[in-house]
Amino acid sequence: MKTINSRIRLLAYGLCLVAALYNCKTKEVESVTPFTYTFKGLENVTLPEVKPTTPASVSVVAASVNSSTVAAAVSSGLSSITATGQVPASVQQAATDVSKAVSPEKATAIAAAFTPTVISNLASTGTLPANLKTEVAAIASNPALQAYLPTFTLPQVNGKTVGGRVGATDVTVPVAIANATMDDACTVAANTAYASAVATLDAAKQTQSAPINAQFTQAQTSIQADATACKSSKPATYDAYRAVALQQLNQGIATLSAAKSILGESTYNLLSVLYYVAYSQAVTGINTLQAADTNTCDAVATAKIANAQAARDADLSQINSNYTTAVASLQKARATAIASCHNQGNGGRKGADKPE
Repeated sequence: MKTINSRIRLLAYGLCLVAALYNCKTKEVESVTPFTYTFKGLENVTLPEVKPTTPASVSVVAASVNSSTVAAAVSSGLSSITATGQVPASVQQAATDVSKAVSPEKATAIAAAFTPTVISNLASTGTLPANLKTEVAAIASNPALQAYLPTFTLPQVNGKTVGGRVGATDVTVPVAIANATMDDACTVAANTAYASAVATLDAAKQTQSAPINAQFTQAQTSIQADATACKSSKPATYDAYRAVALQQLNQGIATLSAAKSILGESTYNLLSVLYYVAYSQAVTGINTLQAADTNTCDAVATAKIANAQAARDADLSQINSNYTTAVASLQKARATAIASCHNQGNGGRKGADKPE
């Protein structure tokens, strides 16, 4: 009886052991959730938006040729002489004023020196024989004749007569990025997050800078094209001025000749000198003005490009400043993250701000 009971108990123990061994069998792990470090200040980084700035405008005072109203009154008076037989006061006054600058005898010689050949050469080249040029300059400088001569306004760019220097300053903002080297898991993760954030900022910086640089390049091309067109238009404009001046001379001399018998030889010669001197001054002034006005095309282009460059540089400087500030913030966040890693143990989950 005892033998049977012992066998039964042994069998029961065996079954329990088998069950225990079965229950303790190692189960296969189906999956392991990967560990991810997160670091405050190293995620979702952005740069403030910087839109292209409109360049400052360029102010221009155009060149101008200004005819004398007093001389116009003299021409009008001369035209009336043949009809009325009378010499108007404006014509008499003009002859008197010319006599203050040159004697009637010398006026006769100067008037004779303005031959058709001399006038043609003056019209085509802007020059006079040396001795005649000296005589004309002396008469033209006399205060008594200033009201009868044409005047000229030189062009200005940004309040300065053409020829002043216009420049721009380049702005370069260097950006330094420090790199730490640590080899524990938490620190490596912080450095990786930092590098990724900086790469994001680099891309944002490039994205913002590209349209600003493109705008400047496009503006520069357009401005230079405008300057070329501007300069090519000047000869026709000033040829027209010279043609009008020559026409006025020819009409004036013709009117004088028609009224010579009434004016008398002396007055005729004095007034002839007035017309020749006025024409000489007109040609010289027009030629000078054409050169200045042509240079204005380049001066305006230079000023516009300088303004466009200043706007570009200011925008790029702002982008660089924003970038530098953002990188400095990332560096601070990385240092804080690495300090947290070391304060809580080298590597492992304890080094993360908030494991996920």
